[in-house]
Amino acid sequence: MRVAMQGVAKSKTFPWGALPLYLGFFGTGIGVALPGALLPALQMRWHLQDEQSGRLFLMAWIGSSLGALLVRRSLRTTLVFGSLGVAVGAAGLALSGGHGVNALMALYGMGLGATMTSVSLIRQQQTVGSGTEMVRLNLVWAIGACACPSLTVHALGAGDFGPVLLGLAGCFLALAGAALAQRELMVLTAGAEVGDAWAIFRRMPLGLIAMIFLVTGIEASAGGWLTTYTRRGGHELAEAVAAPTCLWAGLLLSRLFWSVRDKWLSEAVVVRGSLVLMTAAAVLLVATTHGVAILAAAFLLGFGIGPTYPLLLGWALRYQRGGAIFFVAGVGSACLPWMTGLVSAERGSLRMGLVVPMVGTAVMLLVAMVSPVRSWGGAVPVKTRFGTPLGDNPG
Repeated sequence: MRVAMQGVAKSKTFPWGALPLYLGFFGTGIGVALPGALLPALQMRWHLQDEQSGRLFLMAWIGSSLGALLVRRSLRTTLVFGSLGVAVGAAGLALSGGHGVNALMALYGMGLGATMTSVSLIRQQQTVGSGTEMVRLNLVWAIGACACPSLTVHALGAGDFGPVLLGLAGCFLALAGAALAQRELMVLTAGAEVGDAWAIFRRMPLGLIAMIFLVTGIEASAGGWLTTYTRRGGHELAEAVAAPTCLWAGLLLSRLFWSVRDKWLSEAVVVRGSLVLMTAAAVLLVATTHGVAILAAAFLLGFGIGPTYPLLLGWALRYQRGGAIFFVAGVGSACLPWMTGLVSAERGSLRMGLVVPMVGTAVMLLVAMVSPVRSWGGAVPVKTRFGTPLGDNPG
């Protein structure tokens, strides 16, 4: 009885020994949001067209997906190498002058993917699979993403993004050092996947696979292009910074809301309702040029995305636990921002480019309306699904 009571007492105290891991996960939230927040400065300094900018997103988030798949055996080792990958990639981008940026962005993304996955698995093992811990990590990640745009104000105003990238590189170097200093991490290893990971594509409904592919792509596309879209609309720097902030704030607040109001609705109803909100917000984003309307559309889009990805991922993991579905989600987050840049370059209008995520939301809504989503998720209270082990960029 005494041992049990001690365990309960420990679970209610903050795990101060894990503080470097929380700070590192906070840093990955910043790192995922940073390329989009800095995009206007990158385009100006490196003379990038939208097609080239879209390719940067493609390289970063394909790299992130591959980084997650590379997490094997020693979690301390993968955490160290992932952190070093982010540090080297960020520092290289700061100093490159525009040369080799695709490779550097791929390294940067690969480091983020490996770091997010390693921290998630480490904390999952340290807390014996605590769902509360996974919720905590997701909120820390979302706070980092929400804080990111405000860190780029000077970079966007002066066109000098070097200090932000070098500062991020220093933070991840510190994370690598902290991981090396924690001896208890030496015994933690990534568990072997059970069975054929790719068998998920024989077992999972095609509609669910498509929705997971699209939801991460919509988030990445909006987060990547919002700052540039707002600036091109002739809006002030403050509004350009506020637009992605509203997106991430909506995502953060929606998860806080549904974690409290978890018994109101079934998962299927939450997903369908969120998709209606996402579609309406995406249409508003493309249809308007007014600053306040853009901010409202960004917030509503983030609020709709907030519960959707964790719930869809929870459904997918019912069919099989493995890395394949995370790879699919990562490919989605890479492809839609890239396609947005391609359409923008082809049509000469970023507004037309943002039709890509808008169509993505409409396709998701159609799939949700014609598919038996209740059989995928059932009527389980929504709080059981907010423990997804990774940040939103599924890396």
